[in-house]
Amino acid sequence: MTVNVGAIRPAAACLLAGLLVLGAAQPAVAAPRRAEQWYVDELRIEQAHKLSTGRGVVVAVLDTGVDANHPDLKGQVLRGGRSDGGSGDGRTDTHGHGTHMAGIIAATNASPDGVDGIAPGAKILPIKLDASRDEAAPYDAAPVSLGIRMAVDGGAKVINMSLGKPSAATPAELSAIQYALDHDVVVVVAAGNTAKGSTKVDAPANVPGVIAVTGTTRGGRFWSGSVQGPEAVIAAPGDDIYNAGRDNGYGWGDGTSDSTAIVAGIAALIRSKYPNLDAPNVINRIIRTARDAGPAGRDPQYGFGLIDPVTALSANVPPVTANPLLDPTAATADPAPTQTADAAEEFDVTQHGDRGGPTDQQVMVIVIGVAVVLVLVLGLVAFLIWNRRRYRREAALAANVPDHLLDQEPPGGYPPPGAGYAPPSGYPPPPGYAPPGGGYPPPPGYAPPGGGYPPPSGYAPPGYGPPGGAPPPAPPGSGNRS
Repeated sequence: MTVNVGAIRPAAACLLAGLLVLGAAQPAVAAPRRAEQWYVDELRIEQAHKLSTGRGVVVAVLDTGVDANHPDLKGQVLRGGRSDGGSGDGRTDTHGHGTHMAGIIAATNASPDGVDGIAPGAKILPIKLDASRDEAAPYDAAPVSLGIRMAVDGGAKVINMSLGKPSAATPAELSAIQYALDHDVVVVVAAGNTAKGSTKVDAPANVPGVIAVTGTTRGGRFWSGSVQGPEAVIAAPGDDIYNAGRDNGYGWGDGTSDSTAIVAGIAALIRSKYPNLDAPNVINRIIRTARDAGPAGRDPQYGFGLIDPVTALSANVPPVTANPLLDPTAATADPAPTQTADAAEEFDVTQHGDRGGPTDQQVMVIVIGVAVVLVLVLGLVAFLIWNRRRYRREAALAANVPDHLLDQEPPGGYPPPGAGYAPPSGYPPPPGYAPPGGGYPPPPGYAPPGGGYPPPSGYAPPGYGPPGGAPPPAPPGSGNRS
């Protein structure tokens, strides 16, 4: 069996092009949703995931519940509970607010067009505060207080509360928060939004010891919709935050609720990478590695600064013995943190303003698409050139040997062999052919029927006297022996 190597080459080129198309298909589909997550790129979350994914950490989400069937949250949501006295385990969400927060924290990008979470290795413990709660509903301190205790008892090491009220915390809330702090839990709370009527940091974000989170826009600018005040601890993206939503969908969120979920996810990353750190040192690592913004030092807008997850995961931070938010000297007396060898290069937020151009992933998809088109075109051109050359070779061969000479017998048949022709040994002579000399000699050792040999050429048959009266020669085997 022979193989036409020339025929394989264009086929291989087409196969390679097809494989490239298959390899590029997934990013092309996934890019549109992921490209909306500007904050993931600005915070260098993909680089942070090389250091930690939040594996082994449980984050409680006190909210409207969490849709456990969302494609990017399947397998991420534990059985939780409801603090409003209703039945259920918190794994449903008709409103979508809690699902959005859970997605920001722990989405796995499992669906073909999914999104990334800050800590995809973490698990979500949903605590449903009120079945009828929506953003316009009055804040009810009783379910919040009970929900905090349920989260602590359920094994959460980080509590996310993307909620608040423009008033003081109740004694029940203060007691519940102290219960969480005493049980080594990091409590992260939204500072509040001006659109909801807040003019200063809401409760329970204004309770000492919790991380009160304000909001920023692209490039690290303070978000105008965020409240500010002396209780502010850290700032994180809160404008145009794209992630999971209700009905297995996706959507944008604006507010310190989103900022809080980002910080809660980063706290999970730290607790996973440094499992021996207690809550005070996790909080200390967050505020000590923050990038100072606004007035020098702690200020009402940014608190201690912009959150920096990569530095928080990689810097050498001196330990503290108390919660730095309860003991202000713990956050200022120690030497500044230093970068470890695996810390990333400095990230200049001023270079990441409100970008109108494509993201790096969109550029990659475009480049891959152009490369695939070029490979397909080159493969097609190579095939056409090869096919044309093959056709010309076959046409040239056909022109040199006419079909009527190959497929038809000449008129009148083929002529007999010429003089001197003898058939090969063992083959009969052609019909009508007489050998030169009037016959073939007998084969060696052959005796004709009846005995004797026919007379040689020129001799008469028996009974015939040759001229001159000479007797015929004696047959073989007769006569005297000497």
